Amino acid sequence: MDSLRILLFALAYVRLSYGAVSLAPQGPTLEKGMTEDIVILCTYSGDDDLRPQWRDPQNNVVPLAGTGVSGGVAVTHPTTTITKLEITNPQESHEGQYTCFTTDGEQKSINLVLYPPLELEADSPQSFEIYRNARVLCKVNSKANVLYEWKFGELAIAGTNAKYNIEHKEYLEIVNISSQDDGTYECSATETTGLVASDSIDIRVEVLVPPKITLGPEDFNGTEGKNAEFKCIATGNPPPVLRWTTSGNQVIESTDRFTIEDSGEKLIINDLRKADEGSYICTATVEKLTITAQRVATLRVFIPPVVQEGIEKSALENSRETLSCNTVSGDKSELTWRRFGEDMPVGVQPTAADIEVQSLQDGSRLDLIFSSVKRSYNGSYECFAKNAGGEASAISNLTVNFPPVIDKKRQDQQGAYTGWIGNEMTLTCYWLANPPAQYYWVIKRNTQVTNLTDISDPVFTVFSTADGASSVSFTPGKSEDFSVYTCYAYNVIDGVEQVAQHNIDFRSAGAPDAPNVEVDTNRPTSITLRIEEPEYTGGLDIISYNITWKFESRGEEVVKYEVFDYKNEDDEDFERYVIEGLDSEKPYKIQVAAKNEYILGEQSEEVIGRTLSSRPPYAPKITSPQTSESETEYTLEWEEPADNGGAEIEAYYIQYWEYDPNRPNEVIENGDKSSVQKVDKVYRKHIIPELEKATDYKVEIWASSTLGDGNRDIIAFKTAGKKNLPTAGEFSTSTSATKQNSTPSPLQRQTTPASDDGDTTVKPAESVGLEKGTIIGIVIAAFLIVLIVVDISCCIVNDCGMTMCLCVHCCGRQAPGTKATEVELGDNLNAVKYTFVEDR
Repeated sequence: MDSLRILLFALAYVRLSYGAVSLAPQGPTLEKGMTEDIVILCTYSGDDDLRPQWRDPQNNVVPLAGTGVSGGVAVTHPTTTITKLEITNPQESHEGQYTCFTTDGEQKSINLVLYPPLELEADSPQSFEIYRNARVLCKVNSKANVLYEWKFGELAIAGTNAKYNIEHKEYLEIVNISSQDDGTYECSATETTGLVASDSIDIRVEVLVPPKITLGPEDFNGTEGKNAEFKCIATGNPPPVLRWTTSGNQVIESTDRFTIEDSGEKLIINDLRKADEGSYICTATVEKLTITAQRVATLRVFIPPVVQEGIEKSALENSRETLSCNTVSGDKSELTWRRFGEDMPVGVQPTAADIEVQSLQDGSRLDLIFSSVKRSYNGSYECFAKNAGGEASAISNLTVNFPPVIDKKRQDQQGAYTGWIGNEMTLTCYWLANPPAQYYWVIKRNTQVTNLTDISDPVFTVFSTADGASSVSFTPGKSEDFSVYTCYAYNVIDGVEQVAQHNIDFRSAGAPDAPNVEVDTNRPTSITLRIEEPEYTGGLDIISYNITWKFESRGEEVVKYEVFDYKNEDDEDFERYVIEGLDSEKPYKIQVAAKNEYILGEQSEEVIGRTLSSRPPYAPKITSPQTSESETEYTLEWEEPADNGGAEIEAYYIQYWEYDPNRPNEVIENGDKSSVQKVDKVYRKHIIPELEKATDYKVEIWASSTLGDGNRDIIAFKTAGKKNLPTAGEFSTSTSATKQNSTPSPLQRQTTPASDDGDTTVKPAESVGLEKGTIIGIVIAAFLIVLIVVDISCCIVNDCGMTMCLCVHCCGRQAPGTKATEVELGDNLNAVKYTFVEDR
């Protein structure tokens, strides 16, 4: 046994003394890609003279580099003990076992496995018809096992589902592909063995949608010489290609008369001709699909009418005449006679029994027959023709000749002619005549007749206008100029002169009679008169009234007057005029004289007016509406009082409050009203702020002077908007809060609904026994009753106290010590009593 061990050690020693071969990389297998050069080193650790060599997979010795025979495989000897195997541009044929050996029998092999580069091959785009199963191809070149992954945009497709199937290695299956699937897909592959390389490629998936015409050409009726236009809009993917053809399948291209625009969506045919009639077809196609869409439209070309030229025709009044209407070319047309833009129906005209429209020659001619021509028939008549191709018209003029006659409408509007010496005057006659008339004027003074047109007297000027007005202008200088003037008009019809005349009585103006005057209203500082216009105005319009009033001042009579422009406003037979700035409690003697354009008339009989005692101002007049455009504000507007009561107004005062329209008789306490707002006397407008929306209010205004507060004007109004209804929770909370706080706000008192007789009562608070507060209330009530009894006694016995004050200010009772004046103003005036309370 020991001898065996010694033998083995001896053999090993001998082996080591001969050397060993090693490889780098060591192997036994080397996996490389074909995209890089390969280098394998073989090192011999024995005798330096024994250089290692290499055999290829075909067991051929690999030649040294530079010998010219390599096939991409060669060896080099960097040192005497190292041999380098180099494979450049590796190919699949270079795979296999390479062995490094020495002549002493040492060798070591390595198995070379080559992998081609990982490559993905796919067409892009790949097109699929909509609503079919699509297979998106993606081919991988690799010897290794490959893991496929797909993405649609940024969305990773994970596993097989109802939409996608990725079980097949070389394609993605999209089930029932739709337009939403159109887009870019990413195909990626990763080797799970070998070099573990990866690659990806983008594939454009195009979903083909068959063409569909959404707006097709419509039938078109065109007119010869005009243009026709057809539109055709189609959808599809890719966008459809549009093509136009005729019914004979002739493709339409753009020419001088045929124009195709907007990528085929519009076909325009210029200068239409009858030969262009027929069918025009729009065909839509989508590339890569054989399905097409078509829409057909029919073109008809009509020839518009041409109407025979109109005529100029003259006719005598009451004669018979005919106008004809017919076409000279074009398609058959509908004919109509028109006047003043209105159609004249066939047959006897509803408004003129002597005018008839007759249809002749199967409607190709239309006659307008006047059985008795009237003066009003003078004018233009339109022959109107219309067919599918268009319309045309011609104007015929009928001239009706008649002798001169006075135009009563204009002559009556002129009225009578009245003047006076030294005042320029123009007399005018208004004539109707055809042919237009010529004119002249004559005047008859006593028995002498003078032709004013022929004389050269510069006092008279005769002229006329084209509208049939003939005038003579002059300035009267003597009484003989107020006389009868005659204007003549004449024309020639069928060679016969036709003459007419019209007389104008030119009269001298006079002074107006005295008007009838009455006192209408007495106030502290003004008197209103009612004046009736005098029956005789002197032949001229009244232009003003001179009002004179007399009164005593310091023992002397003072006379004042004022000129008032004539109003002519009221519907009655009289006008009202106000004399202002008078003293209170004083009689005035008043007379009125009317004045026309010529002279002031005589004065009226004297009437007596007596101003009233001084008093606080009358009520201002509220002019603002009863609705507010604002939800929170109201603009109050007013006019100043009709009379200030004898003292200058110092200010206006305004107060407002909420009220319930359903309880108009409810008494409003002062505590429920707003504070009094003072407004300067110069203003006539005031804005009331901070109101509740959709709420009814009343507002009152009064003027104040040194004589006290005046009468009040009051108006109800409502703010704009809608009230917000509380929710159930809010209503419950509000009700609870109301129960806890039994004191209502001044402007929101809780009241019971109005009773049947219209009364409104305040809802009493609930009581729970006679508590301490109840006892105190009873005591206070008893005390108030005693005070009221005492105050009423003072009012009855001594005319004083709070009750007396309320009677004076609220009920109109006369205050003690004040003066009441009763004035009787003529037989036609009622007795009026005025009472003034000096205490404010």
